[in-house]
Amino acid sequence: MPLTRLDMVDESAALALAGANVQLYTAGGAQVALGAAATVIVCGAQDEPAVSGVWDEEEFRLHGPAPAAIVSRLTGPMPFTPTEPEHGLPIHLFVRLDGGCVYVGVVQPGGCEWTEDELVQCELWIEPPLSGEVLQRVRPRSKPPALPGLDWLQFVNADPVRALELFVTGWYTAAEAPRPASKVFVPVPHALAEFYRLARERPAILGCQNRILPQPEQSAGSDGGHTVIGAENQGGFHWSVLWSADSAESDPAVWVTVDGRSQPRAEHESLSGFLLQFSLHEAAMSAPYWATIDRMPRSLVTELRSMLRPVPLGPFLSPVSPMDFLVAPGLVAHIHDLGYDEVSVWISAVHRSALTPLGGLNLPWRSFAG
Repeated sequence: MPLTRLDMVDESAALALAGANVQLYTAGGAQVALGAAATVIVCGAQDEPAVSGVWDEEEFRLHGPAPAAIVSRLTGPMPFTPTEPEHGLPIHLFVRLDGGCVYVGVVQPGGCEWTEDELVQCELWIEPPLSGEVLQRVRPRSKPPALPGLDWLQFVNADPVRALELFVTGWYTAAEAPRPASKVFVPVPHALAEFYRLARERPAILGCQNRILPQPEQSAGSDGGHTVIGAENQGGFHWSVLWSADSAESDPAVWVTVDGRSQPRAEHESLSGFLLQFSLHEAAMSAPYWATIDRMPRSLVTELRSMLRPVPLGPFLSPVSPMDFLVAPGLVAHIHDLGYDEVSVWISAVHRSALTPLGGLNLPWRSFAG
């Protein structure tokens, strides 16, 4: 008899749907059975970012590392290649619950990340989306942790280096093995030296989307004489300072050079404020829980400001794609100016509970993980 959503079976019956010649693997805590008739995934009912499980109403995330044998079942045929028979096999998803396994349905392959040897992560789409009641059963919310606070906000204007330290140490956990100090000593301004000091124990602050260079470099482009301190992830632009050890300027301007061709243009904030803004942006880009809006009238930002606090600095990336920051405990939002009195919104949080209060706002969410 065909299964329908919410049917309960024991785990052996669920895995039997894979058919003959079953190969059984583990991926991020989930069981993955590859058989002649189907692929079957059985996971736990939990809400942990690095563990395989239902993510939201429409998405299941399978985490690796897992053998490369799983990849072809989850990615489908590669572009311009013949379709193999196994690519048409269904992918059945079950969640362990109440002593058995509840059937979620057939899921569809989405984006996958893999290396030559193993699966890293794969997104699988749940169709139709789960109701809120079902989602609560198969992905019960984890207990909220103590969220990073906003003590740093009071120092933003008076002492941005202190604000940076408080934000970074509150948001990131110190590594057990600190990053070694650079063997080549290059004089850098005080704010950048403090940033590097923090990066020794928290190397993640160097960036996941864009990056601050672990070692400054002398520019060879149109901004010759500048010291390059950071770069955009695809090489579209870089940040530099015009500074020397005998300079009287302790907090120099930060310059943006686009594509290595244009003349440098200054960021709104000097280096100390810029490094805080960079850290806010990268924290948002690396946080596990997101809420996004592709386009909305700028007037609706008032709704967000009713629940979030503005960071009192000028626009970040002002010469390229200006954005402002709003924050709450455990949450960073950046608001991009799209022109024509419209903005896009990206909000990230360390836990779903930090996003949840925003769900009551009447905003045109594209995605909402709260």
